[in-house]
This record gives sequence, C-alpha cells and structure tokens, in this order.
Amino acid sequence: MQADNIVDVIALDASTNNQSLSGASQAWAIRGFRAQQQDVSFNGVHGVAPRFYTGVEGVDRVEVLKGASTLLYGISPNGSVGGNINYVPKRAKGGDNENAIKLTYGDGHQFSQQLDLGERSEDNKWGVHATVFHRNGSTATEDEKSTTTSAFLGIDRQGSHSRLYLDGGYIYNDIDNPQYRVIFGNNFIGKVALPVADNDAKYGAPGTYRHVTEKFGVARYEYDFSKDLTAYAAFGMRETKMDYFYNEYRLNAAGTSSVRYRYNNQINKAISAETGVKGRFETGDLKHEVTVAATRYEMKRYMANRTGSFSVLSASNLWGRNTVSDMSWQEPLNDVNINTGVAFTDVISTPNDAWTFVVGARYQKIKQTTYPGYNNTNGTSEVTYDAHAWSPAFAVVRKLNDKVSVYANYMQGLTPGDLVDGGYANDGEVLAPYKTKQIEIGAKFNTGKFLTTFDFFQMRQAGTMDIDIAGQTYLSGDAEVRNRGFELSTAGELREGTRLLASLMYLDAKYTKADANQGNTQMGTPHWQAVARVEQDIKSVKGLSFSLTANYQGSSYVDAANTTKIGGRTLWNIGSRYEFNGWGHPMTIRADVYNLFDKDYWNALSNTSALYIGKGRTAVVSWETRF
Repeated sequence: MQADNIVDVIALDASTNNQSLSGASQAWAIRGFRAQQQDVSFNGVHGVAPRFYTGVEGVDRVEVLKGASTLLYGISPNGSVGGNINYVPKRAKGGDNENAIKLTYGDGHQFSQQLDLGERSEDNKWGVHATVFHRNGSTATEDEKSTTTSAFLGIDRQGSHSRLYLDGGYIYNDIDNPQYRVIFGNNFIGKVALPVADNDAKYGAPGTYRHVTEKFGVARYEYDFSKDLTAYAAFGMRETKMDYFYNEYRLNAAGTSSVRYRYNNQINKAISAETGVKGRFETGDLKHEVTVAATRYEMKRYMANRTGSFSVLSASNLWGRNTVSDMSWQEPLNDVNINTGVAFTDVISTPNDAWTFVVGARYQKIKQTTYPGYNNTNGTSEVTYDAHAWSPAFAVVRKLNDKVSVYANYMQGLTPGDLVDGGYANDGEVLAPYKTKQIEIGAKFNTGKFLTTFDFFQMRQAGTMDIDIAGQTYLSGDAEVRNRGFELSTAGELREGTRLLASLMYLDAKYTKADANQGNTQMGTPHWQAVARVEQDIKSVKGLSFSLTANYQGSSYVDAANTTKIGGRTLWNIGSRYEFNGWGHPMTIRADVYNLFDKDYWNALSNTSALYIGKGRTAVVSWETRF
C-alpha cells in the first residue's frame, strides 16, 4: 500500500476514520472515539512509542483492537477508549533477500530513502534488524515541508526456555508551514454558511513549525519454567522534545477570519513497566489459562504554553502577525502522571474448545499532579488528582464447527476523572474515573479462503456536565455518550489472483445524558463508513498487479447542537505493483494515486467544533530491491 503512517494503514478499516487536526498532528477515531499517537503501545507496552510521530517505517505490522481494552492494556496514557493500536517491531527472519533498499518519491515533492538490514546467527538463536530512514521535501499542501530522519534497532534471542527482545529508536521530525484546522467563533455555527471545501486552500500560517526529537527503548524477557508456566517482564523508556509554533484559524460570525498564534515547548519523559505470570492447568474436563499481571506507567512533562490574541485578517493584515510575545525556551515541570494496575484473567475451555469463557478484572490506580506552570497558567498551587477503579470483563465464545464461531463480551475502558475547580460549588471534589462500558456480540466465519466477521456493539462513556442543586452549579460525572452500531468485515481470495478486503460500519453516536444537546448526534461521527479494496494479478505479465480502493464516509455534524452538517464523500485510489528479478535480485516497483478524482471535502472533528480540509490528488512511486 506504500503506507507512510498509522492513518494510512487503518484507512482500510471502516471502524476507524481520520481525525487529524493539522499537518503536524495526526489523530483518528475508533468506533467514534478519538485517539492520538500518545495512546499507541509498542510491543504491548504503553507509553514508550513515539509520542508525536506516526511513521511506520520501523514497524512490521500495526495491530488494531476495536473496543474497550482496559483489562488487556490498562488505562491509556491519554485516556482513549475506542480501541487500542499496537506496534509490532521488525525482526530478523533469517531468510534470503532479507535486506532491502527502498527509494520513494511523491505526495508532493518528497523523496525518501530507506535501508533495512537483518541477520540471524547460524544457530538461529540471535537476530538483529536495523532500519534507517530519511525523507525531505515539500508535501502536496502549499508551502508545507517535512524532514524526517529515523533509525530503529531490534535484537532478539530465541532460547529453548526463554525469549529476549530489545528494541530502540531515534526520530527527528521537522515540519514547516503545516496545514491547520479551522475553528469557529461565537455564533458562527448555524448563522453563517460554511466555506466551500477547497483542497488547495491553506489555513496554516507561514513561519509556523514543529520540531520533534523522539528517543525510546523497550526490553521484554520471557522465561518458561515448564510447558505450563511462563513468567515475563517488560521495561521501556521514552524521551520526547518538542518545539511547536502554530496558529489557530477562526471563522467569525461577521464573515471575517481571524488568526492567533500559540507556542508550546516541552520535554516529555516516560517510564513504563509490566510483569506477569501465565499458567495452564486443568480442573476435570476444563482447561484454564490464567494470567496475573502488574503494570506501572509514569510520565513527566516539562512544558510551557504561550498564546497570542486573535487578529482579524484583511488585505493589509494577511496573516495577522500579532504573534506570541515570549518564545524563549522554558521547561518548568508541568505535570506528573502515574498509572498503576493489577490484572487477573482466566480463559476457561471445554473439550475440543467447543466453549471458551473469559473472566477477568483489573484494579487501576490513577494519580495526576499538576504544578504551577509558566506564568501561572496552571494556577498558583500544586493540584493532585488521586483515584482508583475496578474494571471487570467477561466473554464467551461458542465454536459451532471448524468454520463458524459466535461470541459475546462485556469490557470496560477508563478515562481519568476531574478534580473540580473553584468555579463550582463542589470545588475540590475528586470525580471518579469515567468508565466506558461495552457490550458486544458477533460471529466469525472462516472458510479457508475468506475470513468474515460481523458484530453488534454498544459503548457508553461517562463524562462531565453541569447540574443545578438548590440554585448552585455543581460539576457532575454523570454525563454520558453512547456509541452503538454494527460492523461487517471480510477478506480473502475471490479466485486465484483476485483478492478482496472490505468493511462496513454503521454508527449511532449520541449525547444520551448531557446538560445541553441531549439526544443529539455527536459531532464528527458519520452514521455510515465503508471501505473496499480489490487487487488483481495480471496473468499475462508475471508479477504485475493492479488495485482499486473506494473509501466512503457519510455526512456528519460540525457541532454538538446539530445545526450544521457537512456532506459525505467517496475517495478512490488506484495502484499497481510489479515484482521481478533484476541484476540477480528481487525488485518491486509500486505506483499509487490517491484521491484519484481530486475530490474537495471537509473532515469534521469529533472532539471539538472544527473542520480540517482534505488532501487533493497525490501520487507516490517507489522502487525496492532485496539482497
């Protein structure tokens, strides 16, 4: 696919959609709940994957778990609940032609070079894989430029009773003049028509930038005491440095546009650890697989935020350069977040795995301390949030035969609650962590050539709203949003040389308990999303394949009041791949065109009333040789 980042990868799943808010900051939604890079795990460990960089050049595959997953991974560092994304790093496989050189050009005038080297020892116990990547040039967005230099190293040892994995990475990413989202001033929504979508328009100001340096490392060790008892431990660290000067582009009810500038610099340090024991035993005819695990994640953020004021744009004030007055580097300790948890699961199977039952629970403790920030932006005194919660989980799988299984589950997600501030009558109250309660039923069909999944799901997420008690306003944690829908996905080979991947999601996302907008559809959540991709080999030319992809996203509201809606759109991509031997080495040439018909469209964001302009037609070509 020539996927460059997470959003490119998950674009082939209708349960996810792009929620990026700038050319420098990508985000996505899973089942209608927004998530960002901060919540991606690396080899199963939270908090150590690159925090602001979404490139996948050092990744073997991207795993997407749809639905609440607190039992499995613990609370996400940034509190996302719609699902979990896990990076599986590249490993040395030990075969011929494992090393590769890849050159890519496109998406504007970006040129990238990638080198992959892998080697295993003669006894196959030790393996080393390294990836070095560089890219620079202008993107398809006007004046936007991107430079990336990254290096990844993975070492593994496969012993007879133990396994060791060591992974590390370095990334430098520089984006100049990025595109940015469009926000709205008071009374704009519902009073003034939205601007016409034009993918050539630019809402990011010249002179803005984001410079990010990421360094991380993860170690995982597993030891088998016997065939039925395994212990494991993982430890990871990450340090991120970001220098970010950006703008906010606002549309006003008077028909004018305004811009203000913001500056954020930070050093972000995280330490994450997990340890556990897995055991198997039998009680009568029942087989048990029991896991006990403990996790700890700590993140310290040294940060200073500064914000300018809005200025109205005009012919004489084209980009409103009323900029931030102080852009000196400052790094006071802003906040410390510590998440600790203990989880227990028991997977119980009957003979021949006809029935499988899963029972489990996680105890999660959340502690967040916020310190007085630069220019007292976080107040004048230290504030601590300290809370805990239990998250139970249950599941059952019924294997009807060797091709069909049905299942049902109950799972929870967690998001840190709030420490109520002085604007409310319950000032100082610690609100309990907000729970997302998921119920799902579904079926899986595996015919050998096709794998098909169909499911219904409902997720209820708690949140905050204002309530009035005896004339006083209290902040309550009793608000709720409810995302309900169904998903259908299938993948396989229709016939020899013809491959299909398709998925569909219907989503009914509503504010079910709210101080305002109750019963309305959540902003930025279309009812229908669908993706279909067909790949066809050309029998008359060995190694040649063509692909066609269609991605449909329905209409969605821009605001919680449901007064303004953007229309749906369908994007078409075409691609080709040619594999051959040249000069004694396997080679592959790829060419892809995205948004083939240059469709102009807006993308509504789910976390705030804002729009992001879609990208126009782009093309990418690459040449890869293995040796």
